[in-house]
Amino acid sequence: MDQIAKNLQRNSTVRQINKKAREPGYSRIAHLIREEIFDGRVTAGARLKVSEIAKRYGTSTNPAREALQMLEGEGLVTIMPNRGASVRKINEDMLQNVFDLKIVLWAYIVKSFVQSATPDEIAELRRRQEVCETAVQNGDYPAYHKANLAFHDFIVDHHFNSEAVAIIRKHDRWLQALSRSDPLNLAQMRRSIAEHWRIVEAVENGEPEEAASAIEEHLLNTQTAFLDRLRRKRLKKAD
Repeated sequence: MDQIAKNLQRNSTVRQINKKAREPGYSRIAHLIREEIFDGRVTAGARLKVSEIAKRYGTSTNPAREALQMLEGEGLVTIMPNRGASVRKINEDMLQNVFDLKIVLWAYIVKSFVQSATPDEIAELRRRQEVCETAVQNGDYPAYHKANLAFHDFIVDHHFNSEAVAIIRKHDRWLQALSRSDPLNLAQMRRSIAEHWRIVEAVENGEPEEAASAIEEHLLNTQTAFLDRLRRKRLKKAD
């Protein structure tokens, strides 16, 4: 009986080890929650309970708790003492602060792109812009959204300052979440395309200051559009 008990205990230990090995790590859980937030499946202000996250992803509470702490560091989640975690709300003040930073960083990045871009890279930027324009001509917002990201990403991907790029990437993910829930209308897409062409022409002409001015105009107009969306939502809730 002692040997049987030992075998049962050993088998139980093996099962526990195998189960633990199959558990997703905290970074994987953070990635899954992040995608749910950006896809709109988890909305701003929603409570995130450690026990529920652990159950949903088949893990223990420690990785779930560490995942929330990771997302707090990214600014997507707020953790309050005795209240737990919740998805951060993107309000007008936060959006203003985000765009203040974006304007400074994008001016810096686009100037560098103008000064270092090869002829092939300049041609690729124009090609991506043409894809954007085709999407707008077709009134296809999903295609425009994808092409618009590709246009901006091409400029950012070529920059050497990884810290600046990381900040832009984080802010862009927040704004993408807003865009999915409240897409641009056709007039706004057409305006965006015209601003893109001004950036492309500045790059082709080797004019870093003009490119910086063009990206600033583009971001200020984008900021206005996002602020209008948030104000409309706030007023709608007030009604």
